[in-house]
Amino acid sequence: MSRSLTRTSPARLIASVVALAALTGTGLTSGTAAGATTPAAAVSPVSAVSAVRAAAVSWPTLKAGARGAEVTALQHLLVARGHSVAVDGAFGPATGRAVTAFQRAQRLAADGVVGTATWSRLVPTLREGARGPAVKALQTLLTARGQKVTVDGTLSAAVVAKVKAFQKGRGLAADGVVGPRTWSALLHARPTAPAGDRAALARRILGTAGISLATVHPGGRHAGSTAKQNVVDTSQGKGALTSPWSDKPHRRVPLDPRMLNGLLKLSTQYGYRVSVSELVGGDHSANSKHYAGLAVDISHIDGRHVGDGAPHRGLMAACRKLGASEVLGPGDKGHGRHVHCAWPR
Repeated sequence: MSRSLTRTSPARLIASVVALAALTGTGLTSGTAAGATTPAAAVSPVSAVSAVRAAAVSWPTLKAGARGAEVTALQHLLVARGHSVAVDGAFGPATGRAVTAFQRAQRLAADGVVGTATWSRLVPTLREGARGPAVKALQTLLTARGQKVTVDGTLSAAVVAKVKAFQKGRGLAADGVVGPRTWSALLHARPTAPAGDRAALARRILGTAGISLATVHPGGRHAGSTAKQNVVDTSQGKGALTSPWSDKPHRRVPLDPRMLNGLLKLSTQYGYRVSVSELVGGDHSANSKHYAGLAVDISHIDGRHVGDGAPHRGLMAACRKLGASEVLGPGDKGHGRHVHCAWPR
């Protein structure tokens, strides 16, 4: 998918947005999206205050020639604001004209480029029950970010659950309300690491707020083989170190990209907050897949300890969907306090 998409800094535009609001009084206010059949409480109009707050968020820049889900979302949002444009995911001349018309109506520079000032006037705040083209924009972006939903223009409870999962994965308040920060996160695609690039996957894990990595072992002391150090070493192109008291002590083991990718997606795709207790470190059975870099042990899910009310069954099902062939947890011998997910040899 090719796109012409760059970032623009919002800071210098905030003052001009405030000034414009002061001069025009109602210049920043727009009503409920055209074509929507939404209760007023479900779609908040873009007020002067909300536009200023939106301008303080980082937004991408879209211009002629761009393609992809972001352009599709832009087109749905333009339709929601009463502009007739085909929704085809391509930023062609017709989309440029619709953008320019919207900018003129909002007393913005009519340059046909969608940056901070334009996004901040274009995106509404959506809540459960909203309907219409703006919801289709949301659903398009959710699907593009791994939270697959039907693009039907209805913000149902099921879609709200996907919004919350996405928000959790991006470290946002998981309230299910789609405001400027959530729109911004949806519009900024995260770079996808190649499946075979374990170092890139490890770096992404280290940067994911929904994944915590243990810095101590449940038994024994060895800083060099903790889950956190295993991932740090992998991010630096080294093998992960086993613990000195294990069946295979002092070995450097490459972490399998399938396992790393699965761990990453438990957070970014399924929306779980997880705490990893062990990777190759610790003490396991002699032929454990941990020593082959294929397994991960998870002690906490969404802030709850496994065995004490954590939603372990859902996470175990997600591991299986992500390719794990050996999934154990409460009810399995020796796994009453953690979930074990391992990928095939």
